[in-house]
Amino acid sequence: MQIKVCPTDLVVRCLWDHYVYYILGSEKEAEEILKKNQEFEISERDALVIGLLKSIETENLIHKFNTSLVDFLANKSINNASQVMIRKKSLEVFVEKFLDKFPDYWIPDAIYKKSLSELVDYIEEFKIKIEKLEITKISDQFGTYEFVVSNNVKKLLSFTY
Repeated sequence: MQIKVCPTDLVVRCLWDHYVYYILGSEKEAEEILKKNQEFEISERDALVIGLLKSIETENLIHKFNTSLVDFLANKSINNASQVMIRKKSLEVFVEKFLDKFPDYWIPDAIYKKSLSELVDYIEEFKIKIEKLEITKISDQFGTYEFVVSNNVKKLLSFTY
């Protein structure tokens, strides 16, 4: 199968960070490729690795963040007694790193510029809400960790955008 994409296609589908990390391996090369923005062919294997084959383009970046976070919670949460919990530090890292999908050297069009600024505001509000969640401390042989209830995190999400 032949798959042709432009670098901006990967950015708007929130896949740029995966492409840079798994395929290119160099931020400097990534910046050059994105600035040129020339169509190129990507192998089916590489497209599968970065998630291109299952992604849908939308300018609603808040929706992309919300669905990514729900997937993250489904994959990284643990069962503790009768509750499903996520490590607070893991959650904070995920939220912080989501904006890495949109590099500083990317110049978005007007629609994505507005959507990106809304996403940044949404994430800042979300971080504040995370800090207000009730924390459960769990200890093991390696140390003590702070956890929050995954369902409480999901309740913080707003799907009205």
